[in-house]
Amino acid sequence: MCFVACGISGLPKIQHQRQGSIVIPPPAHLEPAAVCGYQFSRIHLLAKRFDQAWTLDEVVLRQQSFLKKLEVCNDGWQDGQMGHEQMMPSHLNLSHCADDALDSGLELISPSIQQWPHFQPALQLGVMASGNGSNFEAIQESISAHELHADIRLLVVNNRGCGAEKRAQRLNIPCQLLDHRQFETRERLDHALVTAFLEAGVDLIVMAGWMRIVTPVLIEAFPNRLLNIHPSLLPSFKGLDAVGQALQASVRISGCTAHLVQADVDTGPVIAQAAVPVLQDDSPASLATRIQSQEHRILPWAIALAGLKWRQALALSTSRDQG
Repeated sequence: MCFVACGISGLPKIQHQRQGSIVIPPPAHLEPAAVCGYQFSRIHLLAKRFDQAWTLDEVVLRQQSFLKKLEVCNDGWQDGQMGHEQMMPSHLNLSHCADDALDSGLELISPSIQQWPHFQPALQLGVMASGNGSNFEAIQESISAHELHADIRLLVVNNRGCGAEKRAQRLNIPCQLLDHRQFETRERLDHALVTAFLEAGVDLIVMAGWMRIVTPVLIEAFPNRLLNIHPSLLPSFKGLDAVGQALQASVRISGCTAHLVQADVDTGPVIAQAAVPVLQDDSPASLATRIQSQEHRILPWAIALAGLKWRQALALSTSRDQG
């Protein structure tokens, strides 16, 4: 994501440009400054990594700090203190400000991605998927990168030959087919899911693109341990075609939500959300692609947060029973 820092005067006015840029227009009093012998009307800070996310408040604070130093540099240049030097004096060097932005992912994610919790033993995950399986693989990539401390014990798919099943074969992760067409009711399918996940010894289940409504049979078997990812900022645009709903409503910001599952569709406590700008020329496909890239980021983080909360509750309950 590209972050364009231009200036702040009071509250920032955020505009969204292509490729997820966040633009803050400059205050009227700030003239283009000569920095390192070049003319700049704005400073481009390109995020290289996504180790950490900033909330909007953090963006504003960091911008204010950066621009105070920029104004000092600008004033010094206008007053002749910098003369015609081609290199910025060391005491006016802004590189450390740029480094903060370069080394941090400028994303509107809440809660921000910070230190990943370590689980002892590692979380044991079950995953459910119906389609391509990119979220499923994003979870495994986070595990392989030593971020999410977990193991995927079982993937369940409901469509034979789907992309998720092929990914599981490539990643050498156990996969089981439970074709919903072979079950008379949703409840019978969910009973089969419960059996499969209990036999696999999973702690927490992730619906990573599971295109079926689940029933209390599954929800109550794994209370506060069933997680879903949805391509909107819930509670807006529940149900099918959330991206199309967002475009139809002409919203300016959409996104994705990871939440615990309850009986009503796309409800339940929110674990994490990511905001994604809706561009003027967005199609359902282009917006869905950008939202999905954020799903890949927040889903492993939400699993860690949900797992941590569950483990803490389990430890407290065990302590009370023993006491």
